[in-house]
Amino acid sequence: MSLRSAADKRSKPTFDSEVEAEKIRIVQRNTPLILLGNLFGSMPLLIIFWEQRHANSVLLWEGALVALLALRLLHFLWHKPQLAEAAGTDELRGYDRQQMLLILLTGFIWGAAGWHFFDANEIKNVSFLILTFVSMIAGSLVSLSSRPLSYMLFAAALMTPLIARMVLAQEEFYNWMGFGATVYLLATFGFSRTIHRVMDRSIQLQYENLDLIEDLRQQTERANAASLEKSRFFAAASHDLRQPLQAIGLYSESLAGQLNTVEQHKGLRNIQQGVDSLHELLDALFDVSRLDSGIVTVSRQNFRLDDIIGKLESQFALEARLKGLDFQLACNNLTVDSDPVLLERVLTNLLVNAFRYTDRGGVTVDTELLDNQLVQLHIRDTGVGISSDDLKRIFDEFFQVHNPERDRRHGLGLGLAIVRRIMAMLDHPLDVQSSPGLGTTFTLTLPLAASLPQPVVADRGISLTEDIFTGLKVLVVDNEMVIVDAMKELLHSWGSICHGFISSGAALEAIEQGLQPDLLLVDYRMPGIANGCDLVAQIHQHLPQLPALIITGDTSPEVVEEISSRKLGFMHKPIKPARLRIKASRMLAKYQTEASSR
Repeated sequence: MSLRSAADKRSKPTFDSEVEAEKIRIVQRNTPLILLGNLFGSMPLLIIFWEQRHANSVLLWEGALVALLALRLLHFLWHKPQLAEAAGTDELRGYDRQQMLLILLTGFIWGAAGWHFFDANEIKNVSFLILTFVSMIAGSLVSLSSRPLSYMLFAAALMTPLIARMVLAQEEFYNWMGFGATVYLLATFGFSRTIHRVMDRSIQLQYENLDLIEDLRQQTERANAASLEKSRFFAAASHDLRQPLQAIGLYSESLAGQLNTVEQHKGLRNIQQGVDSLHELLDALFDVSRLDSGIVTVSRQNFRLDDIIGKLESQFALEARLKGLDFQLACNNLTVDSDPVLLERVLTNLLVNAFRYTDRGGVTVDTELLDNQLVQLHIRDTGVGISSDDLKRIFDEFFQVHNPERDRRHGLGLGLAIVRRIMAMLDHPLDVQSSPGLGTTFTLTLPLAASLPQPVVADRGISLTEDIFTGLKVLVVDNEMVIVDAMKELLHSWGSICHGFISSGAALEAIEQGLQPDLLLVDYRMPGIANGCDLVAQIHQHLPQLPALIITGDTSPEVVEEISSRKLGFMHKPIKPARLRIKASRMLAKYQTEASSR
């Protein structure tokens, strides 16, 4: 039985007994080598004394030893499978007692040779006996010291008859040899105890390490379970929080056209800023949760770095102009191997930070080739900088160097925490250097791609005119009336004709009775067993080419995968009216293009 399997089945109160059991197993595992050592160790005695007057007695002695060794081998083979499965120590202790008796009998047989073959007149034979016995004791000192009592019984039974013959001899020379043999025997007892203590401590350390590993495994499992539970909690909380935020956002947008005074518009802007802050916080918390739980997968591919940089240039150019900052980007048309979506998120967060804390000078993005395999991407700013003490904490959640008062206008303190997690997932090194008052440089080390990607087809863009929603018939289905009413208010303000329902059955009945909308906006979670994807599939049986957009507060990867597998567009609540307008416009434009080509 292995240490590992023993550790899995034990409890701490039986620790000492299992250490003792392992020491029994050591002798048990050494048994084949011990038997071979006894067999080959006896061969020289058989050869030497066969040629002398002891021929018959040495043959009888050898036969007895071989028979006992065969019995010990059978004993070992019989108990081996049982001991391999034994979890407790009772069975092992029974085996240990039997094994100790067999070891003692083996020692007696060897001792009989020392008594019988000792001849004071044959100094060479005596010397040969002493050399053989010392060799046997030295070999058994290591193989039996995990059970020191077994060793002592064997060694004493082996050496005592020979020592007795030397002590009883009439020659003083043999008397002193007997005294020396006794001292040697007692010294080996001490060595055996020392070896036993070393082995005992070694086994205890192994078990203690296994305990630590087991505790670490349990702690890791609990941490992983807590992380998954946290992710499920955030997913559920995300859905429940996004519902009212969705309604507030839609109502505030439709309310904008109904206000008359400056004070009313100012109050509305404050409401919208609060909703945007809640939206931003909710998205950031959910991103951290998803990254920690491991449900975000990396999709590495070869792509041109300037494709991402081009998007970021258009995204941050306006902010640079508004703050009067110099914004420069240079990427040398490099192709890298990474996840373009996750890498774009990292660069976006780093640039948001750079512009947030830079009021003079500028922000620069450039690259540096290290060799033919790596490229360093630098994001430099001339902002306020970070002290050496704060550099150690900038990637912690909710830590902000220059925002002790937690002013939400300066961010939430989660951007760099997300950056650190994504870079760890991508296995890309990330370094930061900063000097207070001089600025900060973040350096990303990316692997160069071995081959060029396929050319990217440029997005022709869509012209978003007011007329695209004028007179547009939109069917809205959501399980909450407040969402339906808010969406109707917004779409009516855009000039659309909106039909709203809070159940799949009512919406499907309206379609069957002749309603022919131009666009479907459907919530994913609906009452009953059918979800929003199922409702769209049922409506497509009547209107196959009708554009449909799933709007959901559920951000779990399973939901996203299901919607994508149905080849449907989707947006996460709370949606911003401008984004809804862009998304719906693109879907309608694509539908019109496909319809005209048919």
